[in-house]
Amino acid sequence: MSKVSNAIAGLKARLTLGDEGLMRMLPFAAWLSFLALIAIYTSHRADQKVHEIDKLSKTRQSLEAEHTETREKLTKLSLESRVMRKAQALGLQSPEERPEKIVVVE
Repeated sequence: MSKVSNAIAGLKARLTLGDEGLMRMLPFAAWLSFLALIAIYTSHRADQKVHEIDKLSKTRQSLEAEHTETREKLTKLSLESRVMRKAQALGLQSPEERPEKIVVVE
């Protein structure tokens, strides 16, 4: 046999796993499988967190918009002219003289 065929035969013998070699590699393969499962799980959880953050962000934006609209309505309703119109509709009148300021001296 030539040197090339001897090298190929030696390489083939090294790459062929018997029962003993397979049993020796089994714990390492199990460890790699465990690490792969952990990587898949953490990636999945990160994706879930991203979706949850996106949903909460949209909820926050809608609540901010609702808050701004409500504040604008309250500002418009609290104008003195509108308050006076509503008070007159209820039969209330504005006082003709200004109230006096009471100062308490201790």
